[in-house]
Amino acid sequence: MSRPIENNERFAAAGFQITSHGVTDTGHVRSKNEDSVLLHDDENVWVVADGMGGHHAGDYASQTITNNLSLFKQHASLDDSILLLEENILNSNTIIRKKSLKLGRNATIGSTVVCVYVWHNLLFTLWAGDSRLYRYRDSRLERLTEDHSYVEELVRMGKIEAREAEEHPAANVVLRAVGIDDQLRIDLEYFELRERDIYIICSDGLYKDLEEAKIAPIIASHPDNMNELAQSLLDASLAAGGTDNTSIITMKICQKEDNV
Repeated sequence: MSRPIENNERFAAAGFQITSHGVTDTGHVRSKNEDSVLLHDDENVWVVADGMGGHHAGDYASQTITNNLSLFKQHASLDDSILLLEENILNSNTIIRKKSLKLGRNATIGSTVVCVYVWHNLLFTLWAGDSRLYRYRDSRLERLTEDHSYVEELVRMGKIEAREAEEHPAANVVLRAVGIDDQLRIDLEYFELRERDIYIICSDGLYKDLEEAKIAPIIASHPDNMNELAQSLLDASLAAGGTDNTSIITMKICQKEDNV
């Protein structure tokens, strides 16, 4: 079953209006949706977490992350806000590790995460795993995160081509995720916002079945309505196979109108 998450507008401090929408779907193969999505737009935070499929309680892991991040409150200092986001994710790692130990030696619980935070005219992303952040700007789609996965390492080392990665037998092997190790390293990057930017936060269910080359034309067909864009991307992914849980958040950046 498809489940729309929310449709929100948020006014960031530097005159930008952010419209966002989220959807999540179990897909055609999985019996349970282990993804979790958060639109915490009052605090300029958006999150997709993908519980590790085939493992124990992946839904617990992803929901632990979004539940923790839903408690986030912005600080006056950017550094303090970023530090708090990191602490929330690291705290989730600790909680999930404790749950894993209770389930027994062979239990593995984990979740990828992509967390987006907007501060004035900057977008920060913190992530671990192979869920992704894309930006659509000037009719060009660009991936802004690097997967923490075995096949991504093979691509970096030149052992396989990027186009071969999704078909590789080890395509589902994630090297870093929340909950799989006592020590978690979170990657952090930031980007300058521009008017008319569109950002896509997604679990691997989107790009696993739907080729990246087919994502940009869908965005171009729905550049203004984030509800329609999120649903159209989900529909295309399901039509292409729907072999995994799929979660998508769409975000549109516009100048804030003077009369708002």
